[in-house]
Amino acid sequence: MTIVWWVLGVLVVLAAAFLLVVRKVVGKIVLPGGDRWTPVLETTDDSIRLPITDDTVRPGEYGLWHDGTGHTTVGPVLDVDEAAGTVRRAVVRTTGDVSTRVRWSGHVHPDPAAMDVDWTEVDLPTPVGPAPAWVIRPGGPVPAPLAPASAPAADPPAAADAPAATWAVHVHGIRTTRVTALRTVPAALEAGWTSIVPSFRGDGEAPWQGRASHLGAREWPDVEAALDHAVANGAERLVIVGWSMGATITHELLARSVHRDRFVGLVLVSPALDWATTVRSQAGRAGLPGFVVGAALRAMALPLVCRLVGLRSPVDVRALSWLHAPRSLPPTLLIHSSGDTTVPFAVSQEFADAHPDTVTLAVSEPAEHAWERNVDAVWFDTTIATWARSLDHTGTME
Repeated sequence: MTIVWWVLGVLVVLAAAFLLVVRKVVGKIVLPGGDRWTPVLETTDDSIRLPITDDTVRPGEYGLWHDGTGHTTVGPVLDVDEAAGTVRRAVVRTTGDVSTRVRWSGHVHPDPAAMDVDWTEVDLPTPVGPAPAWVIRPGGPVPAPLAPASAPAADPPAAADAPAATWAVHVHGIRTTRVTALRTVPAALEAGWTSIVPSFRGDGEAPWQGRASHLGAREWPDVEAALDHAVANGAERLVIVGWSMGATITHELLARSVHRDRFVGLVLVSPALDWATTVRSQAGRAGLPGFVVGAALRAMALPLVCRLVGLRSPVDVRALSWLHAPRSLPPTLLIHSSGDTTVPFAVSQEFADAHPDTVTLAVSEPAEHAWERNVDAVWFDTTIATWARSLDHTGTME
């Protein structure tokens, strides 16, 4: 009998340890990560010097969040001092005083005010309470993209013949805010569309519902409130623009939105089309065993276990997949880079191959996750504007 109790005790300890590991893996998926800071070595009115890292030498335009208040947008690399281990980049614009350290990001616009556009902020009545959103209207100046240093400056694309009755709903991704989605607003302005950029639960701006993301399964009703606002204010046609996890929210809107008959197009940027593949890819690079990842994904879907891993309700990643639960599609533009080490490009290629009549895959220059516009804003904006001109505004779906 003593041996039996000893064995049972060992099994309980092992089960508890395994649950802790699973909880940690799930936390890596659904909880926000820590900030990574880059020290500022020198600043002038028109340049900033930083240590050489994989990020700081990337081509294109990026945003630096100050430690405190303020934001700096940097442009091309001006010089690299390999011996000193430093890089100097052009400063495009700065708000506030530059701090001694900054957080590197793809957020080139800290808010709509920095874009010199016609905008207002509204509160959307979501199921969890009022959530702020930006509404940006066409008619004013369109923010000019920064031409890459290796290419001549391009003329801005001509505006599409589309009235403001077409609204673009820009949906940001996981572990970020609506600031991320501002990068698709210039192309929407070129197309003559009104834009709404909503917040949703879990992003730090919408009403608090805990730190954990539900990968779109709980967040989509908050974005539905943005669609409600658009339709109530004259939107006859809707284009959903999903960044990363915003693609998962778009997947749910295609199935559940009362406005889905108004969807005339989708733009998906670095889209999370299949969470199981994405998580397994990242776990493989981290050296995690496949059975642990599988257990974590299954735990997220179990009603009795999901709360133990930090979720308010189950998340079935298979049901959220564009590959396993396909939706009828309006014309869809998919923008992705094979350099994305977060969301596998192969899934985008597979999805585009499966829908050749409705999905256009635009492959950017090598870029990290959701930085396709950062590496070449002219190409990015022109790609969307050109696709927008081809839209069939009848709203017919596949």
